Amino acid sequence: MGERDGIPISIDELNKLKAIAERARRNVIKMQFYDHSIHVGSSLSSIEILTTLIFRYIRDGQEKINKDWLILSKGHAAPALYAVLHEKGLIKEEELWKIQAIDGLLQGHPEVYIPGVDMSTGSLGQGLSFGIGVATGIKMAKGNGRVFVIMGDGEQDEGEVWEAATHAVARNLDNLIAFIEVNGYQLDARTSEVKPKDFLPDVYKAIGWRTFSCDGHDILSIINAVEEALKARKPAVIFAKTLRGKGFTPIENTKIQRANPDVARQFLLNT
Repeated sequence: MGERDGIPISIDELNKLKAIAERARRNVIKMQFYDHSIHVGSSLSSIEILTTLIFRYIRDGQEKINKDWLILSKGHAAPALYAVLHEKGLIKEEELWKIQAIDGLLQGHPEVYIPGVDMSTGSLGQGLSFGIGVATGIKMAKGNGRVFVIMGDGEQDEGEVWEAATHAVARNLDNLIAFIEVNGYQLDARTSEVKPKDFLPDVYKAIGWRTFSCDGHDILSIINAVEEALKARKPAVIFAKTLRGKGFTPIENTKIQRANPDVARQFLLNT
């Protein structure tokens, strides 16, 4: 059990988490000033989920079997992870502004040499497989670590996800919680136009996962879903409804990943 598991959140803690998420969101938008290629839209849909997990649930530790693992399978949302890890004190602010620079620490996708990163990610579909391997190893070694995996809805098109999903049930990995962000967009277009995803909760449930849902931008809703998932005694998946580009109105709820730096500057000045 984690230190905060099962403890109702106070208004004070909730407000602190909201403030952290808001600072992280603004920093992701600001990163566009320095590198226009980062995936801002996908990052902004992940902010509250990452904030909640990193500040309330993820337990650190030297023993790999007794720590919690956080795997951002949708690795293109790395700017969000970096912004939240900065709030945690693991990444210096100046590194945020050097993202993808030759002399910077931070790359366009997470790398394990970055503090707070448990898996180098970017090739979609691999995060769940890796997480299942870690969760299996923890159980075999009788550790108490847990594994949290964050995926995108478009990522569910990858066949490797489905090979992994059935294996999680076969291994009875009750120490595994996956998030699937349902923001309705993938690389080419709306998910509904590429491959509809409305059936996904039924499929995960049919193969043996416990399924939950939440508002991926409401921290209290996320906490309630995680608390239920921790009691599932099975692999658990949380479908989190999110908005791509949440909070950055020039691109919010569109397939556009980024805006002109001048647009971002003006937006931050006006908000």
